[in-house]
Amino acid sequence: MGMAIWNEIQQVISFKVGSFSLGNIIEGIVVYFICATVIRFIMQPVAKVVEKICKNETLAHFLTTVVRVVLNFVAVIIVADSLGIPIASLLAVFSMFGIAIALSVQGALGNLTSGIMLIITQPIKVGEYVFVEGVEGIVKEVGLLCTVLTTPDNRVIYVPNSEMNTKKITNFSREPLRRIDLIVGASYDDGIDAVKSALNEAIDAVPVLLKDPEPFVSVNSYQPHDIQYVVKAWVNSADYWTGYYALLEAIKRSYEKNNISMSYPHLNLHMMKE
Repeated sequence: MGMAIWNEIQQVISFKVGSFSLGNIIEGIVVYFICATVIRFIMQPVAKVVEKICKNETLAHFLTTVVRVVLNFVAVIIVADSLGIPIASLLAVFSMFGIAIALSVQGALGNLTSGIMLIITQPIKVGEYVFVEGVEGIVKEVGLLCTVLTTPDNRVIYVPNSEMNTKKITNFSREPLRRIDLIVGASYDDGIDAVKSALNEAIDAVPVLLKDPEPFVSVNSYQPHDIQYVVKAWVNSADYWTGYYALLEAIKRSYEKNNISMSYPHLNLHMMKE
């Protein structure tokens, strides 16, 4: 009796549909669940290690996803082998499929590679004010495919990471201090000492400008219509634009107060009698 039941079971298991038998399918299902369980146990410590190594959440999530995809690919190969599917043929199909995808999304892959490099090297960080080839603003996000900037007038700009990685980046926030550099003119009729005194008075009138490092005022050049002076004053990076515009206004007020003429392009004509 028992032998008859076992023979029936063997006949059912050996029943084939094409090249697949019920026994192969059952074996494949069991192997799949074993692989899924192993992957779940492996991914828990892997995710913790990646998060510990990578300070960037986006990069950590990406690397964790890559590891999970690789493990699942290995699991597919193992299940396919248990089902009797030729692994060489399966790998050839995956290779052709991978090449086709790589060719169709090569631009995205370039942005992805550049995004990983930006996250690793960190030339920019979230919250910093940067300038990139005609585009400037506060960094809101450094993603894997693009970087998001918010301009001072509240426009959101998405810059592909391939451009961020190949073009010159000016980071205005990385250093704690910035220097305001201005070139202002004054008439030849005004004495140099009087103009420098007025400019220093303007600097003192702007609270956000720092005394250390010490501001600098000097003659910069002699132009056809005026003498040009250079004004250099240091300020905290966060106060740059506040100090910049306040200094411009303070210079005009100081000129008026000290009777300094702010010259403009003009032509002097001298009439001579014969």
